[in-house]
Amino acid sequence: MKGELVRVWTEDELQLQGLYCAPLRSSDLPAVLHIHGASTNFYRSQFLDRLADVLTDRGFAFLTGNTRGHDIMNKVYSKDPTATRYIGVAYEVPEECVLDVAAWIAFLREREHKEVVLLGHSFGAHKAAFYQSEAADERVKGLIFMSPADHGLWIDALGSEAERTLSWASEKVSAKRGESLLDAGFAPYPMSARTIYSLLVEAKLDIFKFGRPDEPWEVVSGLRCPILATMGTVAEFISTSPQDALATLRDKAVSSPRCDTVVMEGAPHNYRGFEVQVAQVILDWMTDAFAR
Repeated sequence: MKGELVRVWTEDELQLQGLYCAPLRSSDLPAVLHIHGASTNFYRSQFLDRLADVLTDRGFAFLTGNTRGHDIMNKVYSKDPTATRYIGVAYEVPEECVLDVAAWIAFLREREHKEVVLLGHSFGAHKAAFYQSEAADERVKGLIFMSPADHGLWIDALGSEAERTLSWASEKVSAKRGESLLDAGFAPYPMSARTIYSLLVEAKLDIFKFGRPDEPWEVVSGLRCPILATMGTVAEFISTSPQDALATLRDKAVSSPRCDTVVMEGAPHNYRGFEVQVAQVILDWMTDAFAR
């Protein structure tokens, strides 16, 4: 994978970093924007190398970019050189991802890519879907969801502690102490009251309700572009089988002109050891959906 290290400024003046890989031949095909999952970043996933190579070889630009929620805690530059913010997955307000995705799409527009496909992995799939639901961005021509997680598992994992945890988060936010950290029980890393409140009380990114198929899937049902969703069969964050989860997703994507799903037998959530296979699945779908 060969690319150019790039930086963008969000509308609220935070700097994000990424890697842009230009297509090997000039084309008007959509660029692919990769949105990473929780506690990771734009370069960690090993499938990115193969994916960037096969896409750029076929004429698709590829960009992988940080969101403000990259890694567990990170120090994000502000335009004011004397000011920084600590964010990362521990402190992020997930719905602010709209600002991050918009900044990366604007970057691609500056590079003369008029159309974009958003590719979100894990919690990045939630961010991709949420962005398009909120922005209704006409430049977004497709969505790829790699191993979206069942949002309800957060509550399930808390069990009897759920009520106490949500009350704690609500009280801290009400007292303007949303930066207070809960360092055990909720996640394998510290997480602030404001983040927990955003995730589970406001719950705007409660999008993939695989364990609640009878509930409305407001975001997914409103998506009007082609969709590809992939899952492995090992260590996925879902409460049902991958086959059933993706069948539910297909049923709920009522506004999409096509919703294709692929279950990769033996593949784990991070697709390690299956980088070639998942890259080929995505390339084949991109070619079929957008090659002119």
